[in-house]
Amino acid sequence: MKKAIVILITICLSVHSCSKSTNSSDRENHISEYGFKGKVKSVKSELFNLIPEKDTFKIGEKINGISIDRNELLEFNKTGNLTFSKEFLANGKVSDEIINTYDKNNQLTQRKVIDNYGKGSVIDYQYFYNSSDSLEQVIISGKNFKRIHKIERDKKVRPIKNLTIQNDTILTTYVVEYDQNNNVINEKQFKNQNIPVKLIDRTFNAKNLKVREQVIEYSTWDTLKYQNEFTYDKNQNLILGKYNIENDSSYNTVKNTYFKNGKLKESESEFGESDYSLIQNQKFNENGDLIVQAVNTSDGETKDIWEYKFKYDKNNNWIEKIEYKNSKPLRIVKREIEYYK
Repeated sequence: MKKAIVILITICLSVHSCSKSTNSSDRENHISEYGFKGKVKSVKSELFNLIPEKDTFKIGEKINGISIDRNELLEFNKTGNLTFSKEFLANGKVSDEIINTYDKNNQLTQRKVIDNYGKGSVIDYQYFYNSSDSLEQVIISGKNFKRIHKIERDKKVRPIKNLTIQNDTILTTYVVEYDQNNNVINEKQFKNQNIPVKLIDRTFNAKNLKVREQVIEYSTWDTLKYQNEFTYDKNQNLILGKYNIENDSSYNTVKNTYFKNGKLKESESEFGESDYSLIQNQKFNENGDLIVQAVNTSDGETKDIWEYKFKYDKNNNWIEKIEYKNSKPLRIVKREIEYYK
């Protein structure tokens, strides 16, 4: 499937995620969300394995997409929104396609997802807006199903409830509350209309930065209660996140440092318990591209380092990425980027 950034445009899965306006003038376009710079018209990416040769390597065969790297073609309109994408297998066959249609206000109105895996499938999305250009309904339909997402808004046009409906049955309900600064301080997720699934209470500081979350998750077998805490530097960048806090010694952490331009420089994450944990360290360049990722486990079984080297075009978009694992060349991604004049 497509990388997360493409999935984000399909539908607001919770009310909280719909709180930004869908009007293109009030949000970043897809080019910005992908991290591209300039007036990008299209991007063609190809992925190959690398064959080590003494102190160098040669490019081998084309391979199928791995993680966020794909053999794909992306096309954007002049306002920077994705109009078409196509992903290919190594043999050249098309694995899936996405076609987006926009109205005169550059709002997404239709989306067609074509999946050629197995017998194949086609899923259609229709987006409907109110007089304030805010999303209020999404209809998703396939060969054997039709699902409706209804978004209710308050007098300030803020989303307060999201219903997922199929066959006249409410499958899920999301409800949120805001404080006087428009921060989402309470979020509730229910199965059907009233069976609790997840409850979140948030606390914000005077700068409207989230500092604490109290979370309750309900399952068939258990109820989980934990807390998340967030610490920021003077520039309002997150420098420490503590997640899944159950007591003073049991929690996961993420520690971040930043460049002077505000972009993430390094992020260290630790997950697990005292008897076994995994530590991941990521380093980025000033363009925001990941250049080193190290993964270690406390038992010493895993000690891996991935390195990434880039070549950039005149617009500072990378056009070549070489991946190494434990100093051995692994694969290469080549990009052809076309710009509007």
